[in-house]
Amino acid sequence: MSWPDAVLWDMDGTLIDSERAWLGAAEALAVRAGVTLRRADLDRLVGASMSTTASVLTAAGVTGSAAEIVAELTERVRDGLADDLVFRPGALPLAAEVHAAGIPQVIVSMSHRAIVDHVAAASPVPMASVAGDDVEHGKPHPEAYLTAASRLGVAIERCIVLEDSATGLAAGVASGAVAIAVPFYLPLDAAAAAAEWDDLAGRRLADLQALEPHPVATGTLTVPVPPAPLEEK
Repeated sequence: MSWPDAVLWDMDGTLIDSERAWLGAAEALAVRAGVTLRRADLDRLVGASMSTTASVLTAAGVTGSAAEIVAELTERVRDGLADDLVFRPGALPLAAEVHAAGIPQVIVSMSHRAIVDHVAAASPVPMASVAGDDVEHGKPHPEAYLTAASRLGVAIERCIVLEDSATGLAAGVASGAVAIAVPFYLPLDAAAAAAEWDDLAGRRLADLQALEPHPVATGTLTVPVPPAPLEEK
């Protein structure tokens, strides 16, 4: 039996270099509100859901409703990525080899659909996607990863997750997937991960296949299967 059944990519900080775009957008909102974000505030934004991001900024003194904050952040980041979209070193070669082997891949991100669709369209490797506004619970809840596996019709235990943040890694581990930690913006406690890689440069499909899938369990966390399967973009 082939392995893995799917590769599930975190987007910001794993597939693409966008953490600085997000942090820059957050700081722009803070400057306009006349407040300064602490380093601890910025660190909390890495890998966070949009609702958590809005809460952190509101607590720091950024004005506007949560919906307004999320909408402006999304617009700023989307516009920034339209001019400067950089894939992380090694990400596309690895994704291309996985695709050539016929293994489905899904972007699983807390960024909203407008940003995720832009990145998916810019990728030369076809990938489906689950965006932050597709799910009720953001990372570290496993819903987004469970949704991706459910839509593909594969067992989450036979999926590999690639993550750069503590929040995302916790979601991947909690889902039951085989999670690989690839730290980027912040150091990462990878004790719960199946492996920790310094980066993706030079990584091959064989490196993924060297890991062991988890036993497929019964009665694990599930999410409803939507009426239509994921489509690659």
